[in-house]
Amino acid sequence: MTQVDVNVRPQSIMRDVIHMIATTPDLKRSVSEILQIARNLTGASGAGFLLFDEPRVRVVVGATDKRMPRDDKLEALAMALPDGVQIKPKLSERTSPLEWLVAKIRVQQNVVGITWLIFESPVNLSEDEHVTLAALVDALTVLAVQAQTQERHEDSHQLTVSVLNSITDPILVLDEERKVVLMNPAAEALFNTSTAATQGKRLRTVVQSDQLADYAEQDEAALDEWTTEDGKTFVPRIEPVHDTDGPIEGWVLALRDVTRFKELNRNQSEFMRIVSHDLRSPLTSMQGFASMLELNLVGELNEKQAHFVEKILSGITQMTALVDNIQDAGRFDPQTGFYELTRSHTDLGEMVRRIVDSHLVPAEKQELSITVSVADDVPIINADANMLERAVINLVDNAIKYTPNGGRIEVAVKRRDNDVVISVKDDGLGISPENQKHIFERHVRIPRPEHKKIKGSGLGLFIVRSVAQRHGGNAWLESEQGNGTTFFLSIPLAGPNLVTSAQ
Repeated sequence: MTQVDVNVRPQSIMRDVIHMIATTPDLKRSVSEILQIARNLTGASGAGFLLFDEPRVRVVVGATDKRMPRDDKLEALAMALPDGVQIKPKLSERTSPLEWLVAKIRVQQNVVGITWLIFESPVNLSEDEHVTLAALVDALTVLAVQAQTQERHEDSHQLTVSVLNSITDPILVLDEERKVVLMNPAAEALFNTSTAATQGKRLRTVVQSDQLADYAEQDEAALDEWTTEDGKTFVPRIEPVHDTDGPIEGWVLALRDVTRFKELNRNQSEFMRIVSHDLRSPLTSMQGFASMLELNLVGELNEKQAHFVEKILSGITQMTALVDNIQDAGRFDPQTGFYELTRSHTDLGEMVRRIVDSHLVPAEKQELSITVSVADDVPIINADANMLERAVINLVDNAIKYTPNGGRIEVAVKRRDNDVVISVKDDGLGISPENQKHIFERHVRIPRPEHKKIKGSGLGLFIVRSVAQRHGGNAWLESEQGNGTTFFLSIPLAGPNLVTSAQ
């Protein structure tokens, strides 16, 4: 135990006490030494210290007196005491005369404990002794603050560990230098290690992946997915941990396991590919036989029969278009699609004119005016003509379906800065700002009474955006309710889209 000379000035005693608090990590030992200093200073036969809340601490040195009140009585006494060291003449009316000094321990506005000295004879303290005792009570208060802070820290740490352990995705906690501080069990299993074995090591050493380490250690790095050698796929996210003053004091690297979702997407895409492929044969067969009936190749049809054949062919056409869209949505999806681009020299102007020409008959049935314009500076590009044709067909189909009879449709191909932009403008009912947010999502259709009879799968615009994104471009719209809509598809004139990049 630290020996403190109580025959020196109070300032020297407190200097030694402060040094002892700073160098003694054990709470009870520090409290015992301060209580012993108080005994040596005052000649008390015993001394005690009690913290009421967690961590509940009780320390007694010297003679223990069974006449001392129970802890709950001491707590009630502390609540009623004024500040400062108080002299109590006796512990109980039933006991022999016995004086004691008592002081409450206050942290901010809360009374958290009490300390006391027991004397077998009347207490007679000098002014210096009073001052020193008050300083020792302050030292005990500092220890109480430390104890509560440590308890809160341990509780917070335990809560953090419990939360991390309950998360099934791998989580790594890093310090400001990107060294490992903590790993949850999922991360330990993924990297076949433990927190104890990796604490203080650089992340790159632990994860054994330059790709993942580059993402986590370089703020400008981007990584949408990370795949392990055994085929598991994770979406990594790293977030800074700030202290109360703002500076970054650490990082949290989370790896969301999307392996199962990727597998489900692949299974769904494969299922849709098989179904759409197998539907083509019977649809082609039905269309062939129905066309033979329409052309009177198997006999003359009366008016009602001809009407029914027309309806059958219309239904087959709708079904074929639906199968095409389902297949295209699965193949062209930038996230899950399996389609590989087949690039070739593509004349967008010629393609758009050809598509518009093929839609003149359905447009005439609705008394629609449809025009096309191609700017002179639109270059030949290196693109997948099949994909772009499917996207433009969907844009023109949509314009014809959703433009009221007698309306006007304008299709244009222009060069805008370093992009080629295809636009399809109609003078239909327009789209509300709320619906515009979701219009390019899969299976989204605008719920309007006027469109109730219009058939569709909600895949056309999803395909348009997918095709644009697969070429590094984008799709968007401009619309105002009651004043029509213009859809845009852009292809950047850069990288593999340039003819000079063609192999």
